Amino acid sequence: MEYIELKVLDVESSSAPSEAFALIVREIEGEREMTIVIGLQEARTLVLLLSNIQTRRPGTHELFKNFMEHANYFLNEVVIYHFEEGVFYAYLALQRDTETLELDARTSDAIAIAMLMNAPIFIRKDIFEKLAVIPPKEEEKKNDTIFPEIDLQPEELEDYIENKLQEMPIEELERLLQGAIGSEDFELASKIHDEIKERKSNKKL
Repeated sequence: MEYIELKVLDVESSSAPSEAFALIVREIEGEREMTIVIGLQEARTLVLLLSNIQTRRPGTHELFKNFMEHANYFLNEVVIYHFEEGVFYAYLALQRDTETLELDARTSDAIAIAMLMNAPIFIRKDIFEKLAVIPPKEEEKKNDTIFPEIDLQPEELEDYIENKLQEMPIEELERLLQGAIGSEDFELASKIHDEIKERKSNKKL
C-alpha cells in the first residue's frame, strides 16, 4: 500500500453546518490539498496549535502527549487509512523499545497529537487521490510560515503573541477566544478579547 505525507495548512469556516469547520491539509511533495471536516472543539484546539500559542494549562491532547512521553512511548507517525461515508479513520503508530502499537483515534485528534509531537502524518494514496484538488491560484497564499521557526525568550513571547493576534482576522480571533476560554487560559483570553474590542471600536469611528 502506498502512502502520501501531509502537512497541515489551516482551519477555515466550512460551508457545512455552523458547528463544522474545514481542516486543510496539503501533500508534502506537491500542491494538491484536501479538506477534512471537523467539529468546533477540534477546530479550537487546532487553531491554537496553528497559531503556535501555548495554553496556560494542558488540554486533552497535551495530557495524552505528556502521558506517552512519561510512559516512554514514541509516536512514529499518524496514518489515515480508511475513508467511508464522509468519515476518515486514523491510527497512531506508537513504539516503546521493541513493542509496537496501532492506536485507533479520531482523525482530528490524531493530527493534533502529531502536531504536538512533531510526527509525520500519512494518508493512503488512493484515498488522497480520490479527494484531493489543486487549489485556485488566488488561494495559494498559504505557506510554511504557519509554523514559524522561532525560539523565543520569555521576555519576547508577549510581543510575539500580540503581533500574531493583530495579524488574525476577527473571525479567527473569535474562535481562538473560545478555545482560550475552553482551555482555561484566561490571560490569553483577555488579550484576545481586548484585540477584538479594539477592532470593533475602530470600525465604529
